[in-house]
Amino acid sequence: MTSWSDLQLKELRELNNHKVVSDIAGEYRWMHKLDGKWEVHSIKVFKEENVALNWMYFWSDKWNKELQDRRATQARRSKRRLKAIRRSVTMTKKEKALEIRTLMTSWTQQEIANELSISRSTAKRYLNL
Repeated sequence: MTSWSDLQLKELRELNNHKVVSDIAGEYRWMHKLDGKWEVHSIKVFKEENVALNWMYFWSDKWNKELQDRRATQARRSKRRLKAIRRSVTMTKKEKALEIRTLMTSWTQQEIANELSISRSTAKRYLNL
């Protein structure tokens, strides 16, 4: 697990956000671009360009896997929370609809209605108040 944010990991896994540049001494440095700004990525100075490129490809793959793991974990947590909302006996249907809307921001009113087994017009009324 790295300290990069999800947005930074998304940028880091893209190979066009990396480059290997030669310095005056003929050594190579690995650079990355985050938030539109190029910075030195590794303090290690490479004698050969191929070694730097190998590191770049290795870490790009690692960041891609980590981002996928984070997204899978987030999806599992959302599903678990959704299941808890659906099974709750203390919440009203209206409260459930509002809670689902905050949890699943991309869901349509129809999807929320289907999840709660209510009509679309009822879901619309709950969500538009």
